[in-house]
Amino acid sequence: MAAALFAVGQPAIAQQTPAAGSERGREYDAAFQAMMQQPANLDVLFKFATVAAQVGDMEGAISALERMLLINPDLPRVRLELGVLYFRLGSYEIANTYLETALASPAVPPDVRARAEQFMAEVRKRQSPSRFFGEIFGGVRYQSNANLGPPTSSVRLFGQTANLNQSSIGTADWGVITSGFIRHVYDLGTQDRAALETQLTGYVNRQFQISAANVSIIDLTSGPRFQVLQGIAEDVSVKPFFTGGYIWVNDTPFYGAFGAGLEVGTLITDRLRNTSNFVWRRQMHPDTWYVPTNNQFTGWEYSGNTTFQYQINEALSLFTNGNAQRFQTDNAPWQSYQLYGVGGGMSFRFPDPLFKSELAWSIGVSVNLQWWAYDQPDIVIDPSVNRLQNDTILNITLAIPFDERTTFTLSAGRFVRGASLPNYEFVNNSVLMGVGWRF
Repeated sequence: MAAALFAVGQPAIAQQTPAAGSERGREYDAAFQAMMQQPANLDVLFKFATVAAQVGDMEGAISALERMLLINPDLPRVRLELGVLYFRLGSYEIANTYLETALASPAVPPDVRARAEQFMAEVRKRQSPSRFFGEIFGGVRYQSNANLGPPTSSVRLFGQTANLNQSSIGTADWGVITSGFIRHVYDLGTQDRAALETQLTGYVNRQFQISAANVSIIDLTSGPRFQVLQGIAEDVSVKPFFTGGYIWVNDTPFYGAFGAGLEVGTLITDRLRNTSNFVWRRQMHPDTWYVPTNNQFTGWEYSGNTTFQYQINEALSLFTNGNAQRFQTDNAPWQSYQLYGVGGGMSFRFPDPLFKSELAWSIGVSVNLQWWAYDQPDIVIDPSVNRLQNDTILNITLAIPFDERTTFTLSAGRFVRGASLPNYEFVNNSVLMGVGWRF
C-alpha cells in the first residue's frame, strides 16, 4: 500500500472535488470508477482514498478507508490514515481512537507505529487548553542595494544639488538572516471558542560589510480571540490585542513602540476568507550617536489592512490586500506622512517533481504597490518640494519541504522606489535562501 497520505500541521480544508477535465480530475474519476467496479478490492479502495484525500474529498476518502476495515479489520495502516484524516478535519477524539487502535495491532509495521505516535502527540498537544507552537528560519540573502541608497551621488541639500560620498550610495552586500516566532494559545473553554493568544516575533539581519544595514526587531502581541455572530454567520472571530516592540538599526536603538489593535477574521464562503487589522502604536525614537536627531520621528502610527484569500482548488489560491497608514510626529510635520497600498498574488502547490515524495512543493508570487505623501517639505533637503514616494515590490518564492516540519525556501525580490526627491530613490534586487523548521 502507499505510504502515509498526510503531513502534521496541514489545515483542514473544505470538501471539494477536482475540476472536471483536469489531470487530477481524470485520475479521481478513474479511481472512483475502479472502486465502483471492484468494491471489495482493498488495493483499489486504498488507491481511491489516496486520490480523494489529495484532492480534498475527505468524506470520500474516509468512506473508502472505513469500507476497507469492514472487509478486513486488521489493517493498522488504514487505521493510521483514518486517524490522520480526522486529525485534518479537527475531530481529534475520533482521530485519537483510530491511532490507538492502529498501535494496538500486533502486526503494526515500524513506520506506521512511528507516525501514529507522532500524530497522537500532536493530538494531545491540540487537545490541551495550553498550546505552544512556532517556527524558526535561518538563511543568507544577497542584496544589490543593502543600504537602500540612491543610485547616484547627486542629491538635494537645502534646495541645491549636492554630492554624497561613495559610501552613501546604493551598495551590494550579503547578509545572514534569522527570524522566527513562538505562539501560545490558551483555550478558555467557553461557548464562543474564546482563547488567549500571545505571539513573540523576532528578526535579526547581520550584513557582511555594511553594518549600517544591520536590523534587529522584537515584537509581542497578546489578546483574546472569540467567535461572534453565532447563529448568524458561520465563522466570524474578533481579537482585540495589545502590542509592543523594539527596533535596532546599526546595532543602536531606533525606536520602541506600544499600542493596541483589533483583528477581525471572517469566513465569507467555503473558499473565501477575509482578515482585517486595525492598529494604533506610539513610537518613541531616542537620539543616539548614529542618529543624533532621531527624536524628531517620535509620534503616533495609525494603520489598517485587509486581506481576501480565495481557495480556487486544492492546488491554487489567490489573495488581494489593501492597507492605509497615518504617521503623525509630535514636532516634525515634515516627517509625518500618509501611506496607501494595494497588492495581490497567488500560491500554487504541485507534486514533488524531483524526489517524488508525497510532500507538495509550492510557488508563491506577490506584487505590492505603495504611495507615500509627506505633510510638508523638509527644509534641510528642499524647502520647495514635498516628499512623495511610490513603491513597487515584487517577490517570488519556492518552498520545498524536506519533511513535515522542515522546509527549504528560495526567493527572489525586487524593490523599486520612485520619489519626488532623488535622495530617496533606490532599486534593490535580492535573493534569499534558507531553511525553516516548525514546532
